This record gives sequence, structure tokens and C-alpha cells, in this order.
Amino acid sequence: MSAYYPVYLNLEGRMCLVVGGGAVAGRKAASLFECGAKVKLVAPKVCEAVAEMERDGKLDRINDVFRPEYMDGASLAIGSTDNGEVNRLVFEEAVKRNIPVNIVDQPHLCSFIVPSVVRRGDLVISISTSGKSPATAKRARKMLEGLFGNEWAVYLEMMGQAREKLLASVADGAERERKFNRLADSPMLEKIKIGDLAGARAVMEEIVR
Repeated sequence: MSAYYPVYLNLEGRMCLVVGGGAVAGRKAASLFECGAKVKLVAPKVCEAVAEMERDGKLDRINDVFRPEYMDGASLAIGSTDNGEVNRLVFEEAVKRNIPVNIVDQPHLCSFIVPSVVRRGDLVISISTSGKSPATAKRARKMLEGLFGNEWAVYLEMMGQAREKLLASVADGAERERKFNRLADSPMLEKIKIGDLAGARAVMEEIVR
């Protein structure tokens, strides 16, 4: 198989289908919801976590076995049932419709794979072993979680504010690039890490003015 092409999808407002009602399906549904997707989940029985999401309005549940028409309008599909025939049907129907599909723990029934992810606000670091070893991806994720703390979320929020100011106030592209690089090389992150938010903001303001 050729190498996977890494990509981040904008699922805001898009319908995504999850087939299955167990804990894994619940985690997949929760991840999709957190990304702004409209989650449709198909399962005749669900675990408590899925039931809670349904009660909270985080997903629309179809209390039924999977049927091909339930995939109508989907932008992405995930299959996570304990029935091999159902999982294969989900895969085949998605392929027919050119819908990206992932069948959990079955790489041969996937047009995309889901990486292990570290999130720190808008910083998203994804790790993949191309399906070779999810356990290794998990180990790498834990290592990165130790390297990238919550200060990165604050840092990126401030960097986004600085970027908006520079785009609005500096017309020269080369000068903007120079300031962007100064911001990235500045001690802002270190100051945030030690709790000196005022100092970090002062550095930012000095560069963007």
C-alpha cells in the first residue's frame, strides 16, 4: 500500500454517520461532535455514554440496524459494531458513495485511518503508524503530552490575536513575515509557561506595534 496522505477535515455542520452503540462508537461520536459535526448514530442498543450524548442533544440516534439509506447525506462514516457483516456493509456503501469511511480496527476496510491525537487548544498533533501499531501511536502520544503542556493553548490564542493585528496594520508582506518570525522566536511561550501572562502580552505588543 502507498503512504497515507495526512489531512485535517473541516466537519463543521456536516453530517457524520457512526454505526454502533458501544463505548468505542461513543468515543468516535464524541470526537466528531467536538469538531462541530452533526452526528447521526445508528444502533438498536447503546451504552450509557451514547445514551447520555443522545439525551444531551449531541447526536441524533436511529434505533435500528444499519440500512444503506441511513448513509444519505453523510460526509464521513465510521463503523464500530461487533458484527463483521454489518461493518463490511457500511464500508461497501460508503465506497459506492465516495464517502470517507473508517471501520474500527480493520485497516483493510478503511479509506482513512484515525490518528492518535494530542490537543492543546488550537494546537493539534496527530500521530499515526499507518495502521502498523496503534499501541506505538498511543505511546508516542503520551510522550508528546508531556512535551506540550496547556501553555500552548494560551500561546496560540495570543499568536492568533497578533496575527489578526498584523494583517490589519502591516501592508508590506515581507515586514509581516519578519514580525511573524519574531513572534515565533520570542520568549512568549516561556513566559506563559511560568504564569507570566502580562509579560507574554507585553512581548507580543512590542513586536506587533
